[in-house]
Amino acid sequence: MERKEPLASSEEFDRKVAHVETAAAIDLGSHGTAHAVLGEKCMLSFVDMPANSYADPHRHEGIEQATIVLKGSADFVVGGKVYPVREGHVLIFAPNEEHGAYVGPDGARVLDVFCPPRPDLVAKMQKGG
Repeated sequence: MERKEPLASSEEFDRKVAHVETAAAIDLGSHGTAHAVLGEKCMLSFVDMPANSYADPHRHEGIEQATIVLKGSADFVVGGKVYPVREGHVLIFAPNEEHGAYVGPDGARVLDVFCPPRPDLVAKMQKGG
């Protein structure tokens, strides 16, 4: 099918399109590295979690989080209960809901979506990780 619209210029493309691997890298300590893309009202964080790592229980004040498991597996702990998740599963954490995770033997790659963006990660992005 022929397109009627003009092709975006390279400058327009660079302003609109990000590549995950070249997005800002953020060190998350013991539970991996994130590549984050920042929008106006949300943040995407592609997190590579090492095999057998642990994400300490934590919460995000006033921020809703969706976690999509892209690869691997983990046991998320929410409200004192374990939720074994694998590729294709999605978890939704309400603002201020405590959560943590035990990562499986093959590690995991997850996509965390934060609404609104997490100020601590934005600050790390601005400092270069």
